[in-house]
Amino acid sequence: MNSAASAEARLPAVSRASLFFGLFLLATLNAFVGLALRHLEGMGFVAAALNLFGVSAILWAALAAGLSIAREGDATEPWRRGDALVAALVVAGALFPVPTASAVALTGASLWTVFTSAPGSPLRRSGLVFLAITGAVLWGRLLLALFSGPLLALDAVFVAGSLGVEHVGNTLWSTDRATRLIVAPGCSSMQGMSLAIVFWATVNQLFRVPFSWGAVAWCAAALAATVAVNVVRIGAMLSFPDHLEALHNGWGYSLFNWLTLVLVVAIVLFGARREVFGAR
Repeated sequence: MNSAASAEARLPAVSRASLFFGLFLLATLNAFVGLALRHLEGMGFVAAALNLFGVSAILWAALAAGLSIAREGDATEPWRRGDALVAALVVAGALFPVPTASAVALTGASLWTVFTSAPGSPLRRSGLVFLAITGAVLWGRLLLALFSGPLLALDAVFVAGSLGVEHVGNTLWSTDRATRLIVAPGCSSMQGMSLAIVFWATVNQLFRVPFSWGAVAWCAAALAATVAVNVVRIGAMLSFPDHLEALHNGWGYSLFNWLTLVLVVAIVLFGARREVFGAR
């Protein structure tokens, strides 16, 4: 047997693209489970179902798109040095009964493919999509936990400026001071902004939108839309305290979530209309 045949015999049974397809799927689904369980516990089955069990439609779309991009990879590309170790870490993370471990493993696998794959290659583009997903399921939440004071106070500033009411830190008072509202982490704009970045990254990688200041501007517009919707929601809770529960956890919560989704999708797709629809 010659050396070429020996090298071929040593190749893994699956390609590098297939390997990371499976790793991305495993780690992402495990991370999603944690969101679903928290939503079920906090909202009940019906309300959780209306909100896709805490897993935004944007995240499901990003998962499908990221896997679709990964499948475009070279079916004959062999594993690189270090791929086996990354695979072992992702599987180990999935075995832990803590979804955060899978989110961390997904971050590592995404970064690995971004830095070890050729620019513009399917694996690099897929890695960028899954890296954005980790921002929504893990890093955005961690950022909010570490800097909740200033971030929540910023939401309160926007609401106070819009309604002309008083605020101190993340606490708001109605005009007649009869109602006090504390902006909690669950009402932060951070989660909506994280999802906007996920959808922007997904569309840009799926349709190969060239990176430019124009593309960044459309991302900024989508982020601004999520903040605006959240400000309206918090303002409504302050202005209509009799409907606080409905606006916080009930139909109002679902309505504003879907409104955010529609606006983000519309803005990002319009910004990438040339690549997505062939429009000029």
